[in-house]
Amino acid sequence: MLPIRLRYVADLMRRIIYTSRSLIDGSLAALDAIVAESIAWNTEVGVTGMLWWDGRNFAQVIEGEHDGVAVTIDRIRGDRRHRDMDVLFDRVVLTRQFGDWAMRRADDGVESTPGTTFLLGFALGEPTPSAKRLYDIIIATES
Repeated sequence: MLPIRLRYVADLMRRIIYTSRSLIDGSLAALDAIVAESIAWNTEVGVTGMLWWDGRNFAQVIEGEHDGVAVTIDRIRGDRRHRDMDVLFDRVVLTRQFGDWAMRRADDGVESTPGTTFLLGFALGEPTPSAKRLYDIIIATES
């Protein structure tokens, strides 16, 4: 019998997926500012992720060590550039899905394809109105 390697809690990651209503009125400059601020913040706290935006809504995945994700999600909740935040997924995970991307916008080219595929798979696997909204945001972003 092979020994089982137990993972310590400190080894585990936390991933959150949420949607919210955008209040930036279709402004690409405002979206770029959000991404730039996120890169700076996330680099400091060790969080990675990706942001989708269809002009009216956001969908985002953030992941990393538990404390880094906790302070990041608190910061996001207080951001006045969106409202009606709906957390669809908040769980412990074993690995990062988004590598070393402190933050990436979904329309940044082919590099975002694996992240988009991951989130589409998640949305299609959840039979809820929130997951349907997530799917619609992603599809609109990719159009």
